Amino acid sequence: MNRVSVVTGGTSGIGQGIVEKLLAHSQAEDRIFVNYAHNEERAQEFLKNLPKEQRGKIILLKADMSSYEAMLSFVREIKAQTDHVDWLVSNVGMSTYAKYEDYTFEEWSRIVNTNLSVPVFLVKELRPVMTEGGSVLFMGSYAGQQAYSSSLVYGVTKAAIHFLTKSLVKEFEPKSITVNALAPGFIQTPWHADRSQESYDRINKKIALHRFGEIKDVADMAYSILTNGYMNGSIVDIHGGYDYF
Repeated sequence: MNRVSVVTGGTSGIGQGIVEKLLAHSQAEDRIFVNYAHNEERAQEFLKNLPKEQRGKIILLKADMSSYEAMLSFVREIKAQTDHVDWLVSNVGMSTYAKYEDYTFEEWSRIVNTNLSVPVFLVKELRPVMTEGGSVLFMGSYAGQQAYSSSLVYGVTKAAIHFLTKSLVKEFEPKSITVNALAPGFIQTPWHADRSQESYDRINKKIALHRFGEIKDVADMAYSILTNGYMNGSIVDIHGGYDYF
């Protein structure tokens, strides 16, 4: 049977790296449903830049994953095109660098919905079609384990994702589906495009390897987790030794 994967937020950054890793280890009949939210041009550019033999394995689906209704439409489209899902990678996420005293309830709710609430129900909706022995992988963050000063709401949602990961193990036990999460530290993605050199230097002093991680580092770890049939309920740190000294 062909392997069917679902990756949210899969046309840039870490999500794109994971999709490319899955493609590199895919068979001819495998399919990957790749979600993106708004940037049609970037999504099409991502597809165009793939090797020709890999493009047919990708199904791009636009859906704003801060919206419960858009997520349901996304799931309905997946179910219309396939009868099973083997791997689900819940990667989409967002943050804000606003100060806590400047938070609005609307912004807090939008981030919580995107990072936590909608992923909870995405997994719930796809669970009936997930295959025995499949895998769910959440994108957590080291910010959910070690409080960062730059984004309170982001850290809170990622801490919740880590607890959700462990809590869902029992829910998926009847079908032997594993549930794990990755907790990256500072990874060089477009998110950091506007960071100053002073900021890089200050953060790198706190990292034992004295550099940000690469997208490939996270994608390689994600694939290792997805293919490890005995890893279950784990939160896997990947941060280069942040704050260890």
